[in-house]
Parts: sequence; C-alpha cells; structure tokens
Amino acid sequence: MNEAITAYPQTLDRLLSLVRDRRRDDTMAALIIDSPWLPAYAGVGTIDFYYDPSTWLRVYEQVLRDLPGVAFVPGSWVELGMTAEPSGWGVPIQWSDHQPPGVNHYPGDLGGLAAAPVPDPETDGLMPVILRQYERMKGPLTDLGIAPRMAACRGPLAIASHLVGVTEVLMATQLDADRCQRLFDKTTELCIRWLRAQLDRMDNPVGVLVLDDLVGMMGPDDAETFGLPRLKRIFDEFEGLIRFFHNDTPNEKVFPGLATIGMDVFNFSHETDLARARELLGPEIVLMGNLPPLELLVRGTPDQVREATAHGLARLPDVGPMLVSPGGGVSPGTPIENLQAMCQEISGRVGHAPSTP
Repeated sequence: MNEAITAYPQTLDRLLSLVRDRRRDDTMAALIIDSPWLPAYAGVGTIDFYYDPSTWLRVYEQVLRDLPGVAFVPGSWVELGMTAEPSGWGVPIQWSDHQPPGVNHYPGDLGGLAAAPVPDPETDGLMPVILRQYERMKGPLTDLGIAPRMAACRGPLAIASHLVGVTEVLMATQLDADRCQRLFDKTTELCIRWLRAQLDRMDNPVGVLVLDDLVGMMGPDDAETFGLPRLKRIFDEFEGLIRFFHNDTPNEKVFPGLATIGMDVFNFSHETDLARARELLGPEIVLMGNLPPLELLVRGTPDQVREATAHGLARLPDVGPMLVSPGGGVSPGTPIENLQAMCQEISGRVGHAPSTP
C-alpha cells in the first residue's frame, strides 16, 4: 500500500499535537475538502460519489496519494452538500450529477418551523443514511488509515438559513425575534444531537467541526444575541475534543465575540490578514488559513501558490499557531497541482511533511 496512505494516522497525530500544544514554530497543511470539489477532482459523478461506496472510497484513496502529509478536516466526511440537517425537517431536495444537491426552503412559515420538533438524527431525513455509511465504511477506511475521527455539522444559524433563506433569517431576527430564538434553540439542539450521533460511530474520536457563515453576516450585537451563545453551547458539549470552527464571511467585527465560543481552531476568510486576525482573537486560537481560495488556488499558477505560501510561512513566528489552508474550504475547480505546490512549499520550509511525488 502507498506510504502516504499508511502514514495518515501519523499525519493526524501531528495535527492534534500541533493544536493541543499551540506550537508557534511549526505548521502543516490542513484542508476542508468536500463534495463541491472532490467528485470533479477525481473525475466521477456527484451522485456516484455519494452513493457508490467503492467510488467514494476510491476518491479518498486518490486524495491521500495526491496530497501526502495533509491533514483533512474533518477527514473521511460522509457529506451530502448542505442537505443533512435541513432534511430532518422534510424539506425538498434537488439532486444533480454535476454539483451538490440543492436544498429547497421549508414549505411552511417560520412559526410552524419554530414549533416543529427537533429532528432525530437516528430516524429523520438523510441523517440515518449518513450514519449507516459511517458504519459500513469503518472497516475499509481503517484499512486506508483514514478511519473517521471527527464529526461535522452546519451551525445553528446556517441550518436556519438553509431552511428559510439567508435574507429571510436575517430579516426575521429584526422583525420576529422571538420565533427566531425558538428556531435557533432547536437547530442548536440538532447540532449537538447530530455531532453525538456521528461520534458514537467512531473509534477514538478527536474533534468536531462546526461550519456557520451566517453569524459573520451579523453585527456584533446581533451575533451576541442570536449566534455566539449557541455556538458556545455546542462547543461546551464537546470539551476535551479539538473544536474547529469555519466562518469565511469577511466580517472582522465579530472576531472578538467568536474568540469566546470555545473554539480551538478558526478557519476564516482570506480577506482578513493573519496579523489582524491574531490581534482580534488573542494568542491561543489556532488560525487556519489564509490563502485566497479563488484568486490564488483556483486561478493562480503553482509558482504563485508557492510564493504566497512562503510569505505566510515567513510570518509564522508573529501570527502562529497556524495551520496553512485556504481562507475557507477547497473551492470547486481547484487544480490538484496548486494544492501540491502549497504542500511542497510547506515541506521544504518546515521540514516535517513528506514531499509530494
């Protein structure tokens, strides 16, 4: 078996050590990869990637070979676009073989949604299918060295936005705050239940990833009223695990508040400079970034990626602890050669991760 595959447990251990020790003199590549990027990268259809276990496994094996020394967050992610959590409320879903499925809005009004019961991940929507996939693939993923050890969910405000729409949720926080609060309480409870259900299928779990861009679309006061206490409630439930938070909405005004939610690692927009993020977040949170995902990693050349990566590495003593990553997830259309160039530069400068072929 390829050395890069058998070495992945050591790669993950290195990530855990770097984050737990908050090391400022070391770094590595860490990527959020999911179905907007993976199927096209591997040359397979999206539906085949989701529902053909041999295809799904082959894609993860390929990415391990192509990107040795990279830590994947959350890892071997059974992810169906944005559908998992909203599907628990019975929303219509549209499937495509060329992109992740689309989530239609909840057919009732906000009041009906706020009054509906919290979905059960074991029985409702697509969540039981995802859990079954984790169960079925545990053995093959263990053989690959990438058995799932991190759970992931969309955050409570993001789930609400998929149920009723981004604009509609933001307007409702101003016009119908009580119902919004009830809905956000329920989506928060679903996040906790959903993360626990995934962790229950994992041996030796080490972390959780929460993704919520909507809190970054609010001002600091509304973020404090509607979002930050709920994110903190989620992370408080998983004390002892490494807590990753993704929000790549470019809104620095909410950063001081986000510093209080209990996250260990923050994946944020490339539009915020690393030094500015460090100033606003304090010394302890591990920064995960901060390469431009579109202008550089999709549209740039490998040489440009190497140059930008080297610039970030040179700043490590001042802005660390840091994981090198896009300022967000890996965007659709990102050439594998650009990700490999990033990894090669890190390997050459830091001297720990294996170099790519």
